[in-house]
Amino acid sequence: MRKLLAISGFAIIAAYAVYGALLANNWAVEAASGIPLDETIVAMSAAGQGYSSRGGWVFACAGIILAISWLLVTLTPKFQLPGWVAAGLWGLIVALGAPTYFFTAFGNINSVGDTFEDWNAGAAFALEAPLYTASILAGVLLAAMAAIGTWSAFSGPSRPLRPTGS
Repeated sequence: MRKLLAISGFAIIAAYAVYGALLANNWAVEAASGIPLDETIVAMSAAGQGYSSRGGWVFACAGIILAISWLLVTLTPKFQLPGWVAAGLWGLIVALGAPTYFFTAFGNINSVGDTFEDWNAGAAFALEAPLYTASILAGVLLAAMAAIGTWSAFSGPSRPLRPTGS
């Protein structure tokens, strides 16, 4: 069961990263401007506004690296993470995805807003809403896991973090 949950958690983090990159580099920019990406970039350039896909690529790469790292830490017997710790780390990664995405996408979306008077921020937000919703839910999971960890630390007999003896 732990392997299935770990692989599912990895897939969710990786999908979040790729979806966020596609939004920052393409989908949200097109939705906000209302025209295809290549025409949007030309119009933004003519207005003296910049466009860069670098932020989206960094977001995707960092997210995938975090997903792989979380998977390895969760499944490696050497670490022996309790389930609540693994779930809490997962929640932390996904919860921090929304603010990271916001800063990643801000430059391109701001350039759209500066270029087009009639830009549609609502259309971009409609595409971004699943990222923000997932991060809020992950934050709730993180808080719950922190509560479980705190409760378990103060109740019951103390246990060593690592096995003792040889």
